[in-house]
Amino acid sequence: MGKLNFLLAEDYIKPKIYFNSKQEPKFKTSYSITDQNQFEGLEHLTSLLNSSKGFILNAFQIDYYQSLPKLIARILKENHSYKQLYILGPELSLSILKRSSVTVYEKHFQDFGYINVEHNQNNVIEQCLKLLEEGHILYILPEASICWHPEPLQHFDNKFTPLCSTLLSQEAGVPILSSTTSEDADKVTLFEPNMPQHYVGDYESRIEEQSEAIYALLESPLTDD
Repeated sequence: MGKLNFLLAEDYIKPKIYFNSKQEPKFKTSYSITDQNQFEGLEHLTSLLNSSKGFILNAFQIDYYQSLPKLIARILKENHSYKQLYILGPELSLSILKRSSVTVYEKHFQDFGYINVEHNQNNVIEQCLKLLEEGHILYILPEASICWHPEPLQHFDNKFTPLCSTLLSQEAGVPILSSTTSEDADKVTLFEPNMPQHYVGDYESRIEEQSEAIYALLESPLTDD
C-alpha cells in the first residue's frame, strides 16, 4: 500500500512541476550587422515583441522601402509567432505597397495585413482595438495620421492636430513605438516606447498630452544624428 501511495503521489506531482516550470517563449531577435547599421534603438522593438500585449508603430516619415515592417515580419516568421503586422493607411498608399511586392517570395515572406482607414470609421477603430487586444501590431503610415481623423478626435480641431495613434493607445492601453529617419542618413531611429499609463486626467487631456509628447520626438537630438 505504501508503494501504491508513492506512485500516486509521484504522478500527482509531475504535472505540477511541469506547469510551474513552463515559461512563455522569448522572441529570438538576433539582429544582423545590416539590421544594426540600418536601425537605431532595436532594443525598444525587442522589449515590445517579448510582451504578450500588442503595440502601435507610429511612423513620422515615409519609409519608401518599408524596411521596418519587413524587419518585423521577418522576426515574426522566424519565431513562428501568432502575432501579425497590420499596416494602416489610405487606399492609394496601401495599393502602392501591395504592388511593390512583385515576387511570389516577397508576397509570402512579408505577411502583412492591410487596413484601409478610409472605410467606415467606427468599424476601423473596432477592428484596430480588437487586433491590439489579441496582441497584434499596428503600423500607422505617416499619411494615415493626416487623412484619418476619427470622430472622437474631431473636437480637438480648434486646438491642434492629435495623433490617431494616441486614440488607439489610450483606448487599448498599449504602447506606441515611434520611428523616424534622419534627413542626412538612411538610418531608422526607434524611440523609447510611449506608455499610455504615464498620462493622467480626463480622456481629452491624456490624448493631448500624449500627442504632444510624441510630436516632441521630432525635435529630439536623436533625429539629428
